[in-house]
Amino acid sequence: MNIEIYRENAVCIVRPAGRIDLATLDEFESSLRALIETAPAQLLVDMGRVTFLAGAGLGVLLATAMTLKGHAGYMGVFGVSGPVREVFEVSGFASVLDLHPDELSARGEVH
Repeated sequence: MNIEIYRENAVCIVRPAGRIDLATLDEFESSLRALIETAPAQLLVDMGRVTFLAGAGLGVLLATAMTLKGHAGYMGVFGVSGPVREVFEVSGFASVLDLHPDELSARGEVH
């Protein structure tokens, strides 16, 4: 897995690529945790290049969103498609996390 991070004013965009599974989960979680400790409270996660998402990855996304919300922050997820979208829908996380079809839509929710 590769993770690209872009900071633009008050917004951080995280672009993971590849598989988010048990082998890469710690790296994904550590990256998000470091961002919310040191970066702006507005986080957008681009899932467009994620090819596989384990259930534990959903847990990391939910925990990150809840942490940000508890600190008056925001986390949006965009670019979810194919098998990864199925994981979100089957698990019910599509209605729990703030999903957007694209980056423009997600940026519209940033405060």
